[in-house]
Amino acid sequence: MAETRYSTSHEWCRLEDGIATCGLTQHAVDELGDLTFLDYRVEPGASVSKGDVIGEIDSVKATSEIYAPVGGTVEAVNERFQNEDELAALSAAPESDGWLVKIKASDPAEFSALLDAEAYRQHCAQG
Repeated sequence: MAETRYSTSHEWCRLEDGIATCGLTQHAVDELGDLTFLDYRVEPGASVSKGDVIGEIDSVKATSEIYAPVGGTVEAVNERFQNEDELAALSAAPESDGWLVKIKASDPAEFSALLDAEAYRQHCAQG
């Protein structure tokens, strides 16, 4: 299985064959609580830069923006979570079945610059 890296804004990312599969971390989902709505701000074919807003997620506690952990071209969005009834599945397994977007990475160094699992745990403990 490919290595998982993390952004400080609580997105996870796995890079395989130049495609970055990305989603929200377990920590982010736990902090948000019950998810109520997901709104993508990108669609396949869109170009994104690292840090661009790619979506917004609503919960009973807050609304939070979702950021691109790497730049490139959006290959796919997981439309499953456009159905509010499916958001519980996103909460249950955000770092496996809960992928949100796939991005054809334009610069693999951006992936390498993301936090590894230990650094991300430390980041979450500080916040």
